[in-house]
Amino acid sequence: MHAHGNSIQKVHKPSSRSPAISNHTMASRLTWCPLLVWLTLAAIVRAENHCSEHRYEHSLNTHHLQFTKEIPDREYGVLRQFKSLHCCGKGYRSIEWFKNNKPHPWSKDVSSFIVYPEAANQTIYSPRLEENDIGNYTCILRNETHAIKHEIELRLQDNKPDNPMPTFRPKDMMVSVGESARFYCEAYVGNLYLPDAANEIVWSQMFDDDPHNVTDSVQVNVTREAGQIIGSYLSIPNIKAHHYGRYRCQIMSGNSAQKLNLSVLLSPVEVTTITDSQLSALVYIMATLLFVLVVLFAWICRTVQQRTSGKKDNRCSAQFIAEHDSV
Repeated sequence: MHAHGNSIQKVHKPSSRSPAISNHTMASRLTWCPLLVWLTLAAIVRAENHCSEHRYEHSLNTHHLQFTKEIPDREYGVLRQFKSLHCCGKGYRSIEWFKNNKPHPWSKDVSSFIVYPEAANQTIYSPRLEENDIGNYTCILRNETHAIKHEIELRLQDNKPDNPMPTFRPKDMMVSVGESARFYCEAYVGNLYLPDAANEIVWSQMFDDDPHNVTDSVQVNVTREAGQIIGSYLSIPNIKAHHYGRYRCQIMSGNSAQKLNLSVLLSPVEVTTITDSQLSALVYIMATLLFVLVVLFAWICRTVQQRTSGKKDNRCSAQFIAEHDSV
């Protein structure tokens, strides 16, 4: 009986601690589960609004097939975190998504991304990024007669990169005086865990490699993916002569010593000039055409003259015959 009692006691002790461990684990899960759900839902809502914000001004009042804002060429995601990809456009009848040339919908072994209908299929997302999600994604927008496409490379990255990593580089522009211009730059910076760390983006106009403030312009900074990706729009509503030149988007992440510098060029619209060889060819063509016209005019005049002379000779012969017959 004593041995049996010890046996019962040994079984009883682990079972007495088991509820405490289970309660602690359950409490932890109950604490984290609503938080994770809330963060995922918040990320989805932000992803839904992405394509409706900061659209190109010219896209607001037009309806043809087009992209409506800048779309990154490369994206970075953190393993087992929310991730979304966007293809913002309008004037389309359908949007098709491909991953490594395989059309959506995908099986789990291809990609965990799903289409978000509330964003008019312009957004796909994964609540929990997996390694097999990495690859090249393509979106194709179609209407009745045309199609446009964009490709996005998705890579895995730590949530604390050493330096900012570019996701969208600003594009050079040629704009006439009086028109407007807009540049955009963007980079993946990850999460900042230090209280004194901060991200910053500054646009500058460069004169002999010296940065200067951009006059008569507006800079708007944006974030997405819970602040892991930061970007900035530089808008110049009325281009003047002094606006032409090189600009720099400088991105600083936390306490990183290395800054990301992205350059872009704003140029006036080029006036097409004719080269010497083109001018010689044009003169030769014009001279040949003039010669042909002169020859054609001379031939027409000669033909008309011959026909007129023939008719006059016929009238004279008829008159002579009539006079002799009367005699």
